[in-house]
Amino acid sequence: MTDEQFQQAIALICGNMGLTSSERRKAINRLLIALQQLPQLCKSSHPLYFEALDKTWEWVSENICTFQPKPHLSIQRSLVNWINGYLRWRIKDLYQNSQSDQEYSLDVLINENDGNQTRWLDQLSETGFNPPKLSGLDAYLEERRREKNRMIWQRFHNYVTEDPEKRLQNCHPRQHPNCHCQYLCQQLLFQEPPEPLAKISRELGVNYQTLNSHWKNRCLPLLQQILEALGYSRNE
Repeated sequence: MTDEQFQQAIALICGNMGLTSSERRKAINRLLIALQQLPQLCKSSHPLYFEALDKTWEWVSENICTFQPKPHLSIQRSLVNWINGYLRWRIKDLYQNSQSDQEYSLDVLINENDGNQTRWLDQLSETGFNPPKLSGLDAYLEERRREKNRMIWQRFHNYVTEDPEKRLQNCHPRQHPNCHCQYLCQQLLFQEPPEPLAKISRELGVNYQTLNSHWKNRCLPLLQQILEALGYSRNE
């Protein structure tokens, strides 16, 4: 997009009181697609970078009407700076969380360069730390519970893959039959790491907010119903 086109797109979203909610969503989606092509956006090699990017696009869609271009910069450059200002903090959060997880992990090696490698966990006294231990009947029941959940998950995986009643494939946003719950479940739950929602939105040509709402409000409750029908209970 040119500066003029970006300006027109933002004006359409923010300055047109007669715009219906569906028309506004389409306009935001078109703008987000254009913004995602900007080459100056912050990048990161962090494995969860796309999660930070997803949060950023959600923030942009909610706050685009507060955007104010800088008088000495082009609209495109102003948009990049505005988006990067938020995205950098989300990337920083990723690294801070990673460092925090490592810092307090009991599995961290405390003498990596030594031939006798020791973890913090190895230094804990069994009596001093006093973790609860399962034994006898309790251990047997816990193992049975885990085995039951493994079997339920496997049946759930098979059910989603086959979708015998087409419940998942028939659950999709209007005018987007390819964005059905079976596909989203396979991309977001069965794939490791999960596919970022922003990437799915681009690939399927579905508005990000529509996709996010469909996944949270329709797919997840449906998948919960299927899990419970297969024997899963949250209280176990």
